[in-house]
Amino acid sequence: MGNLNWISKILRFFVFIIIILAGWFTWSNFKPHPQRAPRSFPEPAKKYDLGKVLVIYYSAGGNTAEIAQRISTMTNGILLEIKTNKQYPSVPMFYAKVFFESKNKQYSEVEIPTFDLKDYDIIFIGSPVWMYTVSLPVLSFLSERDFDSKIVIPFGTQGGNSGNFFQRFALETKNAKLAKGIAFNKVSGTEPAVLDGQISVWLDEVEKEIAALNN
Repeated sequence: MGNLNWISKILRFFVFIIIILAGWFTWSNFKPHPQRAPRSFPEPAKKYDLGKVLVIYYSAGGNTAEIAQRISTMTNGILLEIKTNKQYPSVPMFYAKVFFESKNKQYSEVEIPTFDLKDYDIIFIGSPVWMYTVSLPVLSFLSERDFDSKIVIPFGTQGGNSGNFFQRFALETKNAKLAKGIAFNKVSGTEPAVLDGQISVWLDEVEKEIAALNN
């Protein structure tokens, strides 16, 4: 009899947990993915002459947008945002939705202002890291493009692990000369001046690599 009481308690506990999780997933499904307010940055200590630069990005919460804007400022680049027709929910339903769509290759329809590759020498492309790889809107964008031997430089924003982000990016980027990419970790928790320093260190390396690719 004692064993039955323990089993009953354990079952009630698991039912309670399931109800809590179901409520959490349902709540998050109706709550849009949070947007972070932009921060103020100082004038960059160094600017880079890399030629005619285009910075294309998709940002779900604001982190990738922040990096893209700083790259644009430091390189005097044109900034273009990838927009999607889908509204992504908050965590945890966000991860469930991304996992399902990734598994079934349900890429988003995306919108981006018209641009001509011939007008640019260097193209930076930024994406958040979703489920250890490139975000679905950026994958959708890449699937529709041929980069015609242009130099393309990826950058990502992540919470801790970039997984196969750069391998997948390279696989999906058709006819591009890829330069060294970088994933910025925990952008919102990094002070603007420190973030600028990280971008500058990376752009110093990119500058040398571009010179090598152009020779």
